[in-house]
Amino acid sequence: MAEARIDNQTFKCLICLQECNIPRQLPCFHTFCTGCLDTYINSEYVTEDNRTYFPCPVCESPCYPQNKDAPVSSWAGSFLRNQLFASSTYKETESGQTFCHGCLADDEENIASFWCKTCSEALCQPCRVAHRRSKLLSTHKVIAIDEVSKTDIRMPVSIDNTCPRHTGKTIEVYCHDHNALCCVLCVTLSHRRCTNVSSLEDTTKMFSLDVIECELGKMKDESKTIVEEDENKLTTLEDDYQKMTRNVAMMIKKAKDKLDDLHKRFQTGLDVTYRRHRESLHERLRTNRIFQANIENTNQLMRVVKEKSPDVGTFIVTEQSKTQLLSHVRRLQQRTGDKHNTFELKMIYDDVLEKVINVMTTVGRLEVSSSLSSSSQDSLTSIRQIIDTLQATSSVTSFSESTSSSDMVSDVGHVAVPSSSVAPRIDVWTGSLSLVKSVHKGAIGGSMTPWLTGGVFIEGEGLLTTDYKNRKLLLFDDSYEYIRHYGVANRPIDITRGFQPNELLITQIDRSVIRCTFRDGVLTTVDSISSYPNQWGIDTLGDKILIGTESSVEILTSDFKQVSSIPKRGYNIYVPASPKGLFYHRDKDVIVCRSHDGKEVFRHMCKGIKELRGIVVDQDGNVYVCGMKSGDIHLISHDGSKDRILLPRMFGIARPYAILHHPTRQEIIVTSCRENVAFKVYKFCDQ
Repeated sequence: MAEARIDNQTFKCLICLQECNIPRQLPCFHTFCTGCLDTYINSEYVTEDNRTYFPCPVCESPCYPQNKDAPVSSWAGSFLRNQLFASSTYKETESGQTFCHGCLADDEENIASFWCKTCSEALCQPCRVAHRRSKLLSTHKVIAIDEVSKTDIRMPVSIDNTCPRHTGKTIEVYCHDHNALCCVLCVTLSHRRCTNVSSLEDTTKMFSLDVIECELGKMKDESKTIVEEDENKLTTLEDDYQKMTRNVAMMIKKAKDKLDDLHKRFQTGLDVTYRRHRESLHERLRTNRIFQANIENTNQLMRVVKEKSPDVGTFIVTEQSKTQLLSHVRRLQQRTGDKHNTFELKMIYDDVLEKVINVMTTVGRLEVSSSLSSSSQDSLTSIRQIIDTLQATSSVTSFSESTSSSDMVSDVGHVAVPSSSVAPRIDVWTGSLSLVKSVHKGAIGGSMTPWLTGGVFIEGEGLLTTDYKNRKLLLFDDSYEYIRHYGVANRPIDITRGFQPNELLITQIDRSVIRCTFRDGVLTTVDSISSYPNQWGIDTLGDKILIGTESSVEILTSDFKQVSSIPKRGYNIYVPASPKGLFYHRDKDVIVCRSHDGKEVFRHMCKGIKELRGIVVDQDGNVYVCGMKSGDIHLISHDGSKDRILLPRMFGIARPYAILHHPTRQEIIVTSCRENVAFKVYKFCDQ
């Protein structure tokens, strides 16, 4: 089967990275081959889960088929065919005959014999009959397809202007406050408080494609740089592997029979190390290739739409493309931002290799130094800056992020959490800690390792934690069983109770604090307040708000007006308040206690602690802290007069990060810094 292409370019499937065959577009605007999507869905779907959705292969947005009760094998075909992708090519048989465009839209391949000049469509005999019998189409000029130039035969371009949130509604309005494409129901239900809303026609008059095309061109170049460097680094790693294999083989060859076993052990270790880093680099390269393909698709899409579509259609496609690019870049940063692409294999030979064969136990020591190249870092930074530019240029966020707070609700039914009972009090200075539960990342779901940096207990609901890594809030019941998650726009850091019933305050990495409510399993954002750069922990003390930044502790009023700023040293800090009207923070590896007005009460340094991170206070004012590098948990009295090591080490958590305390039970929760064990729960018991 031959295919004609525009400028010899085709759109690529973001799974197989080949030409997209029968393209299907998901609600997040990413497009895949129907066959690739079907294979992915069947491999992703787990019957025991009884799920009615699957995550997008690229951005992991939940995607629901049109009929949730339909067999899983039919889900891929239920999504709309991306006619814009299909419009760049036409299919013909090996003998040069053209397929009917109407039949291709239904995934059928029938030879076309006619061409409608009015519709610019190729028609087979049955479609020609249906075309002639239609009152609206009967006057169209239809000729034999042999009379048409091959360059004029293209699938008709159609812009999907349907609202992804409201069935049967079309996109008619643009909200400039949220950069959102909206239907009438979107405006009524989710943007009723917005003041800057206009029709698509009015917005299109102010729209310019030049800046978008320029920025997309830059992004394409940067993505190409990343992919080319990854390919070069993979080649270098392969060369290093081959070279080292030959060198080691030569050394082994010089040693006699006794070295055979040592050679085998070394080669096994080398192969394992090589495969691990090769797989890591392959995965990084594939991710960047997918992103490169997505950029190429978007650039190609802009050319197709610019030539064939009216202004409104061009605007819609452009905004949709920017949305999926934003989600893709975020995903790209999560998957490749901290993954190295430079691995240097070095062989440190044993000094006695050629001298004392009989006493040798190893051929040498394999060392791997890895790093992320500066050029890749620069390119990824440039891509992020380009996305920011696009977002500032009349851009649109994803629908899940651009809608109002009333839309930020989990689709899973609320599960009530029973109130906790009060257990007999244990003296924390004489009692010991016993492991209650260890929660593995697999029990939470998702492909990314969670990083729980904060949490708050909510009566009748359970434990609500911030998953910094995955931009989620995770809800656990009173037995620490995972219930559901709530997606948020930016990376959430720490969370605390607000001043009103059911009110929560959440710090985010983008210098904002979310004020929201949580009631009956529903999370609703009230507003977002601009806060401080490099902020981390948050808590309330009386009528004041405490925010810990990289260089200070900020004391604010309830409406976020600064009262005072206290300098400190160290990196990210938490600022827990105590029932005794005190609050605590780190100053490097020293715990500082202050009164409500910021005056220093005492300083205390726990012996042996390194890289102090999490801090929490119990009902009696005792302070619990964890050392991320030392891997231990310490207890400090409320007045700083004594301390003890509660946990010198934890099995499964090498780098503890945040620490929480149950409000009624003598239980502490210790989270990890991106490890397989998300968190562990310990309770106090008698010695």
